[in-house]
Amino acid sequence: MDLKDKLVSSFLAFENNVDVEHPVHDIRSEAIKNFEDKGFPTKKEEAWKYTSLKSLQKINFSIFPKEVNALGYKEVKKYFLHEIDTYKIVFIDGIYSSFLSETTHDGVDICLMSAALSKPMYKQVIDVYFNKIASKDESLTTLNTAFSREGAYIYIPKNKMPKKPVEILHFSTGNEAS
Repeated sequence: MDLKDKLVSSFLAFENNVDVEHPVHDIRSEAIKNFEDKGFPTKKEEAWKYTSLKSLQKINFSIFPKEVNALGYKEVKKYFLHEIDTYKIVFIDGIYSSFLSETTHDGVDICLMSAALSKPMYKQVIDVYFNKIASKDESLTTLNTAFSREGAYIYIPKNKMPKKPVEILHFSTGNEAS
């Protein structure tokens, strides 16, 4: 089985761990269908004419992590903005770390996408912006959308300002499924 087929078939297993009744599921399903139709980009596409992904497609990736990797505060603090108090949304191997994060709903909303998606008061904003910027014509973008589990949600109402800057940090432990 090639990597494309493995990813498409893995989507079925992915669906077992997400809410298939949620409206985001329809977006994910459409995205995996787009990826299945387009496959990986090739050198025939202008944006990829100097880059081949053939060697990448030969790697036997583990689609789902076998274990959750943790990083401690000491390991990541050197990457924080120093001497500035900030709101932080920290992901380790794509998984939110509440221990390393600081979010708020005090006048502005800086939180997880899952928290925003679960509250009807955010529906209007999410419907206007969610999945609107990413190109549905780019296969790797659709692949990312299909397997998205979590993200940052930042909403700053007109004439409001967060009390602190916002940092979004993504760390990879090198786990092959990250």
